[in-house]
Amino acid sequence: MAMTEVSQDRAALNAPAPDLINPALIDLLACPACRGDLAHHHSELQCTGCGARYEVRQGIPVLVPDDVNTEHFEEEQHLAQMMKSRETLPEEQFNLNQWALSKHEFWTMVRSVVTGTDKKFVNIGCGFDPSFTTFEQQGHTFVNMDLVFDMLSDLRQDLGAKSCVNGDVNSLPLKAGAFDYVISIDVIHHECERLPELLGSFRDLLKPGGTLFLEDPNAWGLFQMAKSIFMPRAAYKALRSTYHTLKRSIHRPADYEFPTNVWSVMAMLRELGFEDIKCYPHTAYPTVSQRSHRIYRSLSGSEFVRKFHNYHYMLSAVRA
Repeated sequence: MAMTEVSQDRAALNAPAPDLINPALIDLLACPACRGDLAHHHSELQCTGCGARYEVRQGIPVLVPDDVNTEHFEEEQHLAQMMKSRETLPEEQFNLNQWALSKHEFWTMVRSVVTGTDKKFVNIGCGFDPSFTTFEQQGHTFVNMDLVFDMLSDLRQDLGAKSCVNGDVNSLPLKAGAFDYVISIDVIHHECERLPELLGSFRDLLKPGGTLFLEDPNAWGLFQMAKSIFMPRAAYKALRSTYHTLKRSIHRPADYEFPTNVWSVMAMLRELGFEDIKCYPHTAYPTVSQRSHRIYRSLSGSEFVRKFHNYHYMLSAVRA
């Protein structure tokens, strides 16, 4: 039997029953409309407060609110499909390797902070990220949440994810104060117009003493700040759109995306009552050529550059 067939068989053996919700997950969910508790009835969830009913599909609660931003929903579906079908052309390989290294550095940072057993995690906007497996194997409860259902379906079917939720970051279908760790990777720049509200909703999910982990594209990145800091935002977006149109880019940013400012985000976290806010150095710098990356490497002997002028910033912050 081929190795790929063996791997698929193992994944099938480890996969949860297709239509059953993990009982540990139900206790962590909340109605996106009224924040009430949810009860499991046959193939759906029902809010014990407002009575709203929600579909359960392939064992995944579909808790996307009726008033979801249609533009964002359609764009995220489109971006997810592009990521899933991305071709690994030789000229793209260096950049893809940098993205993978950046993700590796982030999860290494998370593992270095996490302590204890039987903790509750949620990865908001998880995409098709297999990193949850390490934490599930250690006995933690790890919730994968995304607006795009197909990403979660793949996580469940291909990797055996036990706890997946289809939901909107603007109406988080999760119980307040239920989580020890909240994770957000490359999400908040999609909602850059409402950062304080968004970060506040992340805080509310945490238990006192719980930790928020953030990774996001950095407006102060070495090769970005001239545009994202010193150029008016409207001009930057117009030039970005023109560039990708002329280039006929397949993988172009959504019009509502904008890199977030690491300094502003840290200040917002302090105002929201977080403490022990840390920014971590890292080496990967995606989206640039190998020549530009050599320039970055020549400057990144400075820890300050690796923390605050990388393409991404990585933060942890503790809810007081």
